[in-house]
Amino acid sequence: MMRNFVALALVAGALTFAWAWQDQPLQAPDWTGRFQGMSYNPSHLYTDEDHEQISEERLRADLAQLAAYTDRVRTYSVSRGLDRVPAIAGDYGLKVSLGIWIDGDRAHNHREIDTALRLFRAHPHIIDRVFVGNETVLRADLPVEELNGYIRQVKRAVQNRRIEVSTGEPWNVWIATPELGRDVDFIGAHMLPYWEGVSLDRAIPHIAQRMGELRDAFPGKPIVIGEAGWPSEGRIRKGSVPSKANQAAFTRRFLDSAKEQGYDYYVIEAYDQPWKAGPEGAVGAYWGVFDAATEAKFSLTGIVTALPNWDSLAIASVMMMLFAAALLLWATPHLPLQGAVFLTGIVGAISMALVAIVHGAALEYATLWTYAVFVIIVPVAFLAITVIIGECVELAHSLWRTQSGRTLNIGAARHNRPKVSIHVPCYNEPPAMVIETLNKLAALAYENFEVIVLDNNTRDPAVWRPVEDHCATLGPRFRFFHLDGVKGFKAGALNEALARTAPDASLVAVIDSDYQVSPEWLNVAVPYFADPKIALVQAPQDYRDEGESLFKSMCYQEYTGFFRIGMVERDEYNAIIQHGTMTIMRKETMLSQGGWAPWCITEDSELGLRLFEEGHEAVYINYSLGRGVMPDTIAAFKLQRHRWAYGAMQILKRHWRELFLGGSRLTLAQRYHFVAGWLPWIADGLAVLFVVGALFWTVLMTAAPKHFDLPMASLASVALGLFFVKTMKTLLIYPQRVSRRMRHAWMASVAGLALSHTVGKAVLSGLFTSSQPFKRTPKLEEGAPLRTILAVASEELAIFIALWAAAVATALNWGLDEPVAVIWIAMLAVQSLPYASTLAMAWISAMPAAVRRPAAVPATGAAVPVVPAAPTQL
Repeated sequence: MMRNFVALALVAGALTFAWAWQDQPLQAPDWTGRFQGMSYNPSHLYTDEDHEQISEERLRADLAQLAAYTDRVRTYSVSRGLDRVPAIAGDYGLKVSLGIWIDGDRAHNHREIDTALRLFRAHPHIIDRVFVGNETVLRADLPVEELNGYIRQVKRAVQNRRIEVSTGEPWNVWIATPELGRDVDFIGAHMLPYWEGVSLDRAIPHIAQRMGELRDAFPGKPIVIGEAGWPSEGRIRKGSVPSKANQAAFTRRFLDSAKEQGYDYYVIEAYDQPWKAGPEGAVGAYWGVFDAATEAKFSLTGIVTALPNWDSLAIASVMMMLFAAALLLWATPHLPLQGAVFLTGIVGAISMALVAIVHGAALEYATLWTYAVFVIIVPVAFLAITVIIGECVELAHSLWRTQSGRTLNIGAARHNRPKVSIHVPCYNEPPAMVIETLNKLAALAYENFEVIVLDNNTRDPAVWRPVEDHCATLGPRFRFFHLDGVKGFKAGALNEALARTAPDASLVAVIDSDYQVSPEWLNVAVPYFADPKIALVQAPQDYRDEGESLFKSMCYQEYTGFFRIGMVERDEYNAIIQHGTMTIMRKETMLSQGGWAPWCITEDSELGLRLFEEGHEAVYINYSLGRGVMPDTIAAFKLQRHRWAYGAMQILKRHWRELFLGGSRLTLAQRYHFVAGWLPWIADGLAVLFVVGALFWTVLMTAAPKHFDLPMASLASVALGLFFVKTMKTLLIYPQRVSRRMRHAWMASVAGLALSHTVGKAVLSGLFTSSQPFKRTPKLEEGAPLRTILAVASEELAIFIALWAAAVATALNWGLDEPVAVIWIAMLAVQSLPYASTLAMAWISAMPAAVRRPAAVPATGAAVPVVPAAPTQL
């Protein structure tokens, strides 16, 4: 199909260009000379256990290799077999700048010094310098004066041996503690621009500037660069970007500059040290000129480009995109070219992001812990990506669909007038409200119907007696039953009504006790049953009180979005969600299915799914034929959505085989729409866990920043991307399909966000429990005071405060010039928005209701049309 080919070709070209563009050449002079010195820890040290005792064979192989590149190595300790380095180095003509490890363990310090003194005596012509401690002051292991004492002790031992003595510290530590320079023979300064967030282009001038500052601070003292280097992998730190290309460029620029400036230096380091990934974060493993297996990581001559393997990355992205986008385009044949390009572009962007994440994930030395993290992240990312694609599919269909996928022919069905049994379940409902509902049913312009009002378990006769009396006045077609001890919640009551249905009734309709139907409801809906494949006809849930208050207006916009967007899209694929009001079914089909499921608190949706599993079809009428009342308080609003989400999880657990494994007559599209419809709710459940984890991790980062680093930016980016797509979908679709007033789109977004935490908790509870009771949504409640309202939202308030406290703590600890920290802070801020929305809705719900009466016509609807002639396009 030409549309698909063009879309795939355009996006494949864009992906290829995007990767190729990143492969910019880097200025890097060729280096054909030798290194003055290299810091050395042995190769093949992947874990702490590997570091315990170094074999002589390993040392010989390493030093033989390094002798081809440098004349001097700097060590850091004389323990764990490293005391053999001077003897072996001498065999290869190498000088050794001996390192003595100094920390807070005084006994160990003395053992290190004693071993070093022995080596001075044994190899006076091999050892040219001694570094007493490495970043001991930076780690705050010892006071400066105590370290100076160790330095003086070593100096006394090596006097007359022409061995220079100092310690190694970052340049800023020397500047901040000038007393450290009192007893040393030279200033052993570490120049590591990466840790300071200095960009690659500024790194060499930065070192030159710091060298000048050290000369000024310590006149007459030789300045030796004890460490200079750049990592090949790890997280971005301010302006510093780790990569093999940047490491090659820095190293070659530094070597060229050091020769020109006459620096005395050691390049850090000879070999990658994977074991350092623990104490220093992932980046600690990747400072070697050679990798841990002794392979050179880059060339010292030739052209250096920023992304030399861009072609393989582009191929991986394009192949992933082609596979996923081809399936998606096959499943969406009714989209024009612009819609196809949009969806293919989304898949391409996701493919490129996934390849980039894997490429930058520093997996070369991955540990079991690394893979354990991926085991957690991958399913979460897969779910988020699935939700994003599902939202984008709905957006594309809403904006660009060119034709309907269904044609229904109802022919002369308007003359078919089968008997309809209308069931009105009640439990403790305001009698005046129910009486108004019955009056509207009595005014139906359809003569062949009965009404069964079944009041179950209402204890106070003063509530149900007026309804019973009113049914008597409406005539014999209105039958009232009051039953006590009914089990199975609303489903149990509906099954009781089904058992009392007139034998000659062929259709069963259900409306909630607050719904006032249009006189044309049955005239419009019943003719669709002329098609024997149709077992269910559903009209939208609509509401008549959206004008009573700002709170209800916002609720109304949130409800309406689903019925004007989601249900319309589902109807195209015969995959609507049945709702327990404004619904009509074939009685025979219901009985064959065993009626309503008393185990499920969303019995309506569950029965609708069973009908689809048996191969029946359904129709959705996309205009209002009846209107009820909305929750009056935030508590009722949350209670209703909790029931819907919990019930959805009950259905998912009971029907997972039919949805995922087959064994029913569900089509692929029906399975997709049911599962995709629940995925945003499941994502809300994961968001609750993510928030808890983010808060816990931020506490750990704040309390122990040396041990707990900022999480991967990709993890936070997934949450940000999901939020952005869901929000933009609402803001883009709503003006097209629901209301052209943008404020209505924002109202719907805020009201929907306000329920995220409630939905998330319901999902988690529904996945791990099965028997929460049905809780009816209260009707016509009095407004609650603000204090009571905020108490209902107290959990959201606490989490909102905690998220912002975590954001502030991250900013204070890491700063706002750290890209990963900024992304983490942004993620925490975005995660707080649903909780802020709940608080806003709680406050709005406590505002006094407007005195104006509800509008007579739904804000998004139109007058009820007559039954159209066949064929009808829905």
